[in-house]
Amino acid sequence: MQFKPTTCLIGAQIAALMVGYILRAPDLQATAERQDSIRLEQKEAAFARTEAMQRAQRCVVLMTELPITDGTAAYFSSLKNGRVVIHKDRPLPSQTTVCDTYGNTGIVTSDAQGNPIVSDIKQMPPEEMEKILAQRNITPTSRHITQYQEK
Repeated sequence: MQFKPTTCLIGAQIAALMVGYILRAPDLQATAERQDSIRLEQKEAAFARTEAMQRAQRCVVLMTELPITDGTAAYFSSLKNGRVVIHKDRPLPSQTTVCDTYGNTGIVTSDAQGNPIVSDIKQMPPEEMEKILAQRNITPTSRHITQYQEK
């Protein structure tokens, strides 16, 4: 049986395309997985931001020098001579929603020793937090407050 040259050429091109797709398939799969991972991260970030914005509508604003993080102690505080005084004998109630002027929100829980801490941190842009706090007529004190514990 004889093959025409054009038939052989077409067959060779099809074989080359198939080999190329087979060799490229793992790369395409890895790219698709990366894109799915990025999409998932974006969805999670958008959900966290939305939740932070909802919390900001009702949160207790903490006077902090630094942004709140998971494990931050959660006690009532006050200003005395321009300084924040943390009252270690007055913990914030469990499940209280707290926030800071840096755009962080959290929920007060207790650690293993029963100390009140902030957990489940959700973030939003600080500018958004400032707008929400302004709408609530809350003007947080300066971010550069020296903290100390009253004895």
